[in-house]
Amino acid sequence: MVADFMAQARQLLADGVNAKSLDAIGHLLAEVSREPDFIPHTEMKTLHGGGATSAVLQTDPDGLTLMLGLFSPKAETPVHDHNSWGVACVVRGKDLYRHWHRDGEGRLRVLYEKELEPGSFVTWLDPPHDIHSQQGIGEEAWELVLFGKNTMTIPRNYYNPETGEVRTALP
Repeated sequence: MVADFMAQARQLLADGVNAKSLDAIGHLLAEVSREPDFIPHTEMKTLHGGGATSAVLQTDPDGLTLMLGLFSPKAETPVHDHNSWGVACVVRGKDLYRHWHRDGEGRLRVLYEKELEPGSFVTWLDPPHDIHSQQGIGEEAWELVLFGKNTMTIPRNYYNPETGEVRTALP
């Protein structure tokens, strides 16, 4: 089932990565995530050095990667990027998603925030449009996330909104 989704996503990206193709992938993720056997049982690994965990469900040779993420209600993830475009769809629970912007002087501000529930999704384009943070609301939030690159193997940036400090690390 995951391989079928990846093939369909690739077809939606045939004319390039843009808001329209990412939106179509979001709708597809919302649809397939309702299928009872779509998400396999898998071992989750710590993500972002905190309460979040994740598992890669499939990575293609060109980097297209589908990941399952779990976000705790106890603490928001650090503000971070993935150095890739992405589509995140909530499959269980509720998620507080904040999308950030970093100005030319290194200051961060929240562009928007959304409460996502099962079937809701957000999209983002390549850097610098990929800075965000997430947190489960009241319970754990489960998400499927499709990335243009295997973001588990490339460094990402973690941002401190108060000090402007940026550190780079693997997830």
